[in-house]
Amino acid sequence: MTDNAGNTLTTARKLTLSSSLQTFTDRVDSTDPNDFYSFSLSARSSLNIAVDGLSANADVQLIRDTNSNGLVDSGEVLNSSYKTGSSSESVRPTLDTGNYFIRVYSNTGNTNYNLKIFENFAPTSLEFKLNSTSLKATDTLTINSAWVSDINGAKDLSKVDFRIQRANGSWIDIADANTFTADPNNANKASFSYSLSLNSVNLAAGTYTIQGIAYDKTGAASNTVRLGLNIENPGLALTTDKKVALSGSTQTFADKVDSSNINDFYSFSLNARGNLNLAVDGLSANADVQIIRDANSNGLFDGGEVISGSYKTGSSSESIRTTLDAGNYFVRVYSQSGNTNYNLKLYENFAPTSLDFKLNDSSINTTDTLSINSAWVSDSNGVSDLSKVDFRIQKADGTWLNVADTTSFTADSSNANRASFNYSLSLGSLNLGAGTYTLQGIAYDKTGAASNTVKQTFTLTTATTTDTNSVTNIQDWFSQNLLDSQLVTLTRKLASDGSLSRQDMLDIFRNVQDNSAIDANEVTDLKALLSTSTPFTMQDPVKWLSKQVANGASTGMSATNFESDLVGRWFLGTVAPTPVFNSKTLTYTVVSGTLFGTANEARIGDIDQGQLGDCAFLAALGATFGRQFNDSGNTSSSIINNMITDNGDNTYTVRFYSRTTFDPGEAQYVTVDRRIATGVAAKRNNNVLWVALVEKAYAQWFEWKTGVTGYDAIGNGSNLVNPLRYVTGRENTNYTNSKITFSTLETALTNGQAVTAARASTTNQYIVGGHAYSITNVYVNSSGEQRVVVRNPWGVDGKTLSGTNDGFIDLSFKQFTESFDYGICIA
Repeated sequence: MTDNAGNTLTTARKLTLSSSLQTFTDRVDSTDPNDFYSFSLSARSSLNIAVDGLSANADVQLIRDTNSNGLVDSGEVLNSSYKTGSSSESVRPTLDTGNYFIRVYSNTGNTNYNLKIFENFAPTSLEFKLNSTSLKATDTLTINSAWVSDINGAKDLSKVDFRIQRANGSWIDIADANTFTADPNNANKASFSYSLSLNSVNLAAGTYTIQGIAYDKTGAASNTVRLGLNIENPGLALTTDKKVALSGSTQTFADKVDSSNINDFYSFSLNARGNLNLAVDGLSANADVQIIRDANSNGLFDGGEVISGSYKTGSSSESIRTTLDAGNYFVRVYSQSGNTNYNLKLYENFAPTSLDFKLNDSSINTTDTLSINSAWVSDSNGVSDLSKVDFRIQKADGTWLNVADTTSFTADSSNANRASFNYSLSLGSLNLGAGTYTLQGIAYDKTGAASNTVKQTFTLTTATTTDTNSVTNIQDWFSQNLLDSQLVTLTRKLASDGSLSRQDMLDIFRNVQDNSAIDANEVTDLKALLSTSTPFTMQDPVKWLSKQVANGASTGMSATNFESDLVGRWFLGTVAPTPVFNSKTLTYTVVSGTLFGTANEARIGDIDQGQLGDCAFLAALGATFGRQFNDSGNTSSSIINNMITDNGDNTYTVRFYSRTTFDPGEAQYVTVDRRIATGVAAKRNNNVLWVALVEKAYAQWFEWKTGVTGYDAIGNGSNLVNPLRYVTGRENTNYTNSKITFSTLETALTNGQAVTAARASTTNQYIVGGHAYSITNVYVNSSGEQRVVVRNPWGVDGKTLSGTNDGFIDLSFKQFTESFDYGICIA
């Protein structure tokens, strides 16, 4: 085949791009390993570049020769795709005006290829003004003179992404504008409107910046518009319509909010830390609810004083479940749009208090038993209300290890609300190296309300001062098994505590990038550190991820590629799933929030499916929680809690099992950062991140395993079997609805197994068709009827309401078997 492309930047084949797809066919092989193409952009544009038709491994890079020296220097590769084997490569960058190069090159083997490329002009000239630059925290923010242009036509516009930046630099992701009206005199220009109720944003008085960026349907971005906004004290008086004395029984208060009485306030006090359950239902229009604390005691509802809120649309019921400290609070029920009666329902459960314990010994050996003394906890609802003391160990690098809990309590003979407990933990099986650790304990009652947190620090030691032989052997191992002298010195130092942590491995990876390229000795050493005969330990996720880096490294690999393609991908979450779902380009947003929220562990109520069709996967996550009838049960999932590791640097490592019918598989890991495809991802209730992060990791893991676009792979339905295997690592047993028995479900849940079910037919009275559910409980009611509780991963019932609209549906066993015609899966 004739070589139609240049072999260097200076001889690159010049391309003239257009909005129509162009294909260029050529070949790279051992005699012609590099093909270069050049092109120029006259305006900011989004490109779609693909290389396919491969029979061997070829990769693609997008380059900008910033110093115009005709060479590809460090930092000049802007974007790249390095898939293995003969998989197609693709990049979708948004670029400013300028000159660029594409490099297609042979990685291994000889192959023909098709280079496919088309240009899409990014939106331009975004502009808008605020109707008012000074608002109260309860006002509505609106804009005027809002215009945006797109050379591809106004129909190519997707949205204007709006965010608010606080004075401390952090961001709040708010609603976007996605409706555009073309200018009758210019089809490439469009106006749009925007309004935002600030009630739900909970802004304190102060100065903010509202930012807007327009995106087209390929994800290409416009200029950024940033405008200053001042939030004033809203001056809304906290007038109390009714003072509420909370109790352990549900109290209901009926009232109305409308255009003449927009706000209703209720006040209550807590004498001790408690778990508050609040609901507003019986609505015929949109009303919202907030819990407020008058932090400065000025009798006014100031911005930033909202403790928690519920802001569902339409006439949906609102609910809040939160743990509050002792103090004075207000409930605000207010009309969002329209006039409506409502029922405010409240009840209180006192959280455990006064948790306290001491360590018997704060300096022990790595194989000893850790034990405590002087261990007490109180609960105003009585000792019988206590559920557990959750124990975890924090390592020096900030990561957490979930260890056994205490579930047995002995009531104090002189105080029925106070209990003692014992705890001991054998450290030998935990594989902890020498160093300093922290044992953390939090007590929970049966509603999930949490006590204060107790932390006790302890030190683990390994070899004694007389154990000179083992110390010598460790020293000898590094010089005998590693080739690079710098790595010998560094790794010996890092492993002096008997283990290599995640941060230790990052330090080692950065060290092998010392001369802009990875040499043969460094590749060999990385693999030696992961052999089975090392004198140090390494946590399973760190070891597995390190193997991916070591196995991907090759002699001569540039430090830049090693960092971005291997270290960044596996340890830092810099490689995310391809941002496409069913041909729609997605936008990643860096989100705020906490991993588990105030609960400090996963809750089933956090699961709220977004626009992806991954109900079977989310139902599998929900099925790992303990038995419960509704969100207020708040049972734990040790599988989920142990599945996710918070790395402490805004990245999270997530575990999946590669088990299939014929392969018992292994634990495999994915690292993700806080970028979420917010347009389709699972919702982040109260800024709890774990569901959206695990969903992203699932897409990323699937894309790595199969080469299929991750969101397409997980977001278009699945059977029940595989998600349960991937989440639990267990083999499955499948039943048809005619073969499942009540006793089989009872036994499975009693044994802590996960159970999911699905309906294939069209929607019936109770269950949505083509949809999967978690089985959360079975029981026999007072009339002797067998009943089954299922949970919809949407977080709402979806059909006929079953109690509170929280996704939990209580069915007779007959209704259950008639509804779930796709089958039931137990793992």
